[in-house]
Amino acid sequence: MMDHFAKVGKKQVPIAVSRKQMKTVRLKVFPSGDIHLSVPVYTPDEWIVGFIQQKNEWISDKIKLFELTKAIEKEEHIRPGTSTRILGRQLFVQIEFASQKRIERCDGKLIIYSPRSDNQADVDRQFNNWWQRTSKEYFLSVIDSLYPIIQKHGVAKPELIVRKMTTLWGSCGRKNGRINVNFYLYKAPPPCVEYVILHEMIHFLYPKHNKDFYEFLTIKMPDWQARKQFLDYETVYGV
Repeated sequence: MMDHFAKVGKKQVPIAVSRKQMKTVRLKVFPSGDIHLSVPVYTPDEWIVGFIQQKNEWISDKIKLFELTKAIEKEEHIRPGTSTRILGRQLFVQIEFASQKRIERCDGKLIIYSPRSDNQADVDRQFNNWWQRTSKEYFLSVIDSLYPIIQKHGVAKPELIVRKMTTLWGSCGRKNGRINVNFYLYKAPPPCVEYVILHEMIHFLYPKHNKDFYEFLTIKMPDWQARKQFLDYETVYGV
């Protein structure tokens, strides 16, 4: 199998090609800059080379978009023209003066209304408080929908704690009956949120990541690996 590359600007970017039992071709560019191409098992190398050449411009555009998105998402403060993601959707930030504080989502925008719209610390505080509240409401609704899976095994509904974590999307406190969910998980698409919460809930039945744990998870969520991969590659920490 020859090495494959896409031309992005003046650089040759490697592409990880996998041959699988599938009928279609799947090309994916991740925010990390990794490029994965999945093709049917007997796809000739010559066809792959031609396909990549056809997709070079599309690949280049995707990488440039992710670089721009990372730059603005990693800002420490919430400012007009920056962006954030909510449940997988990218929203551009708009800050407006208003007599009362409120935050709305509308037409691809996150609009922050504030009587102190020119005060960065106040806007940051308003945004963080709103995010904490709305993300917790959403996570609780996911817990409610998934709880019957473990309820039938005699597990009490867990308490939810939402907090900023640097290395984990979630954790399970079996002794105190709590699930800790990362503040930034609200950025991820709903299927990824469901995966994290179900994963932690199953730990009330199976404390370790052993065969029984993964068998139970696979029965209840057969596509969990795809959800996990998407979460690991697509979702970034930070505002």
